[in-house]
Amino acid sequence: MKFTRLHQWTTDIKEAARIQDNLSHFIEVKPSKKEYSLIAGADTAYSKKDNSVFAAVVVMRFPELVTVDRARAQTMANFPYQPSYFAFREGPVLIKAMQRLTVSPDVIMFDAHGIAHEKGIGMASHLGLMLDVASIGCAKKSLIGDYDEPANEMNATSPLNLKGRQVGTIIRTRVDVKPLFVSIGHKIDLETALELVIAATRGYRLPEPMRVAHILSNKMRRNYDGRLRGPGPYRMRQFE
Repeated sequence: MKFTRLHQWTTDIKEAARIQDNLSHFIEVKPSKKEYSLIAGADTAYSKKDNSVFAAVVVMRFPELVTVDRARAQTMANFPYQPSYFAFREGPVLIKAMQRLTVSPDVIMFDAHGIAHEKGIGMASHLGLMLDVASIGCAKKSLIGDYDEPANEMNATSPLNLKGRQVGTIIRTRVDVKPLFVSIGHKIDLETALELVIAATRGYRLPEPMRVAHILSNKMRRNYDGRLRGPGPYRMRQFE
């Protein structure tokens, strides 16, 4: 899967903010496609032993949700841990994993926010723009905005508003679990994003492509940290 290098990855927060300001005007909030046959989920995990970050991307045929491709990558996290700037911390490793895919998904779900962001360009929007693909923010926690908790019912929703404008939808995908924060990433609208999240969720809190990516990235992290705990000297290497 190819991507356009719209900027260099920076470690400076002021430069990152400037990049976000420049790119936010290019985010498209309407669908570029009417049908989605390949849907991907992406997630990351952090080592508990050092500054390593792991990414996994899983592509599934939709609507059957059968895995057709997956890719993994590992890098060191260089950008500081700063809310609203996760594209600069996790973007490099996610892009690296995406480049290893042998198929190009029609839409990607990120454990991140899209336009539900103070500058209108969270990581789901930022990477969707760089990859030139439809993308959805499907975050586990809120970042910004006002909302009421949805009812404790499967697929109950409530709007996520920012300065009087709806920027996302909160959905409870299972009874008695915390809701997800869905927002437009790029080349999609909120209604379509929400429909895809619901259609890709099969009895768990997370949509299936994201759930499997979450499992894979955490497995990478556990294996890596386990090797660091082993006896004798350890030689660092990239997880391929």
